[in-house]
Amino acid sequence: MQKQRLLRRPFMGMRPIAAMFSLAVLTACGGGSGSSEASPPPVATTPPPTGASSPTTPTTPTTPETPTTTPTTPTTPTTPTTPQNPETPTTTPTPTPAPVPPSGTDEPQTVATFTATDVELPNPERGFYRWTWANLDTFTRADADDAYKAGYRLLFSKLDLSAYRGSDLTPTLLAQVETAFGHARAAGVKLVIRVVYNYPESEVDYQNAKDAPLSRVLAHITQFKPVLQRNADVIAFMQAGFIGAWGEWHTSSNNLTATASRNQIRDALLAALPTSRFIQLRYPPYVMDGTPTLPALSAVLAGGLRVGVHNDCFLASKTDVGTYDDNTTTATKQRDYVDRLGDLAPFGGETCNPADEAGAVPRSQCADILAEGARYNLTYLNDEYYRTAFHDKWVQGGCMAEVRRKMGYRLALVKASHATSIARGQALTVRLDLRNDGWARVFNPRGVQLVLKNATTGEVRRIAASGADPRTWLPGSTDQAATLTASVPSDLPIGQYQVSVALPDGEASLAGDARFSVRWANADNAASGQRWDATLGAFSLGTVVDVK
Repeated sequence: MQKQRLLRRPFMGMRPIAAMFSLAVLTACGGGSGSSEASPPPVATTPPPTGASSPTTPTTPTTPETPTTTPTTPTTPTTPTTPQNPETPTTTPTPTPAPVPPSGTDEPQTVATFTATDVELPNPERGFYRWTWANLDTFTRADADDAYKAGYRLLFSKLDLSAYRGSDLTPTLLAQVETAFGHARAAGVKLVIRVVYNYPESEVDYQNAKDAPLSRVLAHITQFKPVLQRNADVIAFMQAGFIGAWGEWHTSSNNLTATASRNQIRDALLAALPTSRFIQLRYPPYVMDGTPTLPALSAVLAGGLRVGVHNDCFLASKTDVGTYDDNTTTATKQRDYVDRLGDLAPFGGETCNPADEAGAVPRSQCADILAEGARYNLTYLNDEYYRTAFHDKWVQGGCMAEVRRKMGYRLALVKASHATSIARGQALTVRLDLRNDGWARVFNPRGVQLVLKNATTGEVRRIAASGADPRTWLPGSTDQAATLTASVPSDLPIGQYQVSVALPDGEASLAGDARFSVRWANADNAASGQRWDATLGAFSLGTVVDVK
């Protein structure tokens, strides 16, 4: 249970390499697990989005087209017939009736309103994380269970390949990594992972840190690809790693920071992961080089951008200890880019020791974290490092609970409506007003389900709903509309059904596990029957639909 990392070293960002090596003392800056000063991790939280900036081109969730039914054939012919009996008056043709609307469109409606809650809610793929107690290949189920019980849903784990700089990965190692992912899955947590070829614990170690030749790095990524593909369900995000000291994309012993080399490694990682997953680079200019013009959110959802930033010296100094350029004009452009990028790709990391940069002035007050957390759409942050200068200040300033709530997404229902009755085989439409009170959006695919529970027998039927994508529910103070449409099974027994809404994991392997469902940030209301059902991983709207 020993924490990983006592040394932090700043990389002076985009400064000339010669100037960087003239520093007298270098200390670690990005990737630390915890330090000797770190206090025990507090309970993890759920994030809400509020003042985050808007994506380049916000996408409004589309409302599915209302299906139409085939018009009923009129009983009276459209063309009048000549009566056989001349005394019988001519029959006036019956006009063709209008198409019958789908059940639930013009039916009497049930409407429910909801109350948001400020309670801290652990939710998947967001919030404060803690380090695993050991490297990824030796990550244990006990470690995973401990994290879940402590309230964490996200853990950071490094994989140290220092023993493999000159050789292929062994089947034993790959099997151990596969087992580790299984432990995360069984415990209900997800991982942020980083692969490294060194992990300096002293200045001497840092000066002698070695990574691997480009060909070896690419070969290792190829070996990892099947493991990553099979276990992407429990990989929240992957930090690019592999290059330089601590895998932080600086000071490479094999010149891997050269443009061509780092781009090959970036592209190999993107190819190794499923298209549903993001990687994160340590330095904004490297992302800017690859994507100088950011796409619209719709293009991102289609896989057009899968690279974000992890800032491992967040708030630590004017340049965030080399994360941004020394030149104010250049740094402003980089920060503006990361601001806009945060709407599209995940932003996370950790704080670090302000002393890592001469004359550093840390931004450690509540006003700083609240403003910059919202600006950059902060999704996750290390809970164990560098607490004295930052986390403790947020506690003292009275904003820590808000930081815990705001980090990542925080989805709350405002209003819901649906028909009071529905015929089997018909489309049930549920209209939602909701709000994302967090700092960021949902980044990984996630399903939407209507859950119908028979009020008499307790039978539960989950129905996949179309018409909404949780990834488009953007942070902000404005209500957003979503129209869910689900086909009621023709074999569903008739009766009264309580209606719930669930946001299960987007991967089939986890979709049935309620621990990976997003918990809505709404208060229970016993009088109206509104409540979070942890067994179903769904929020009961307190409404009933009569299935006929």
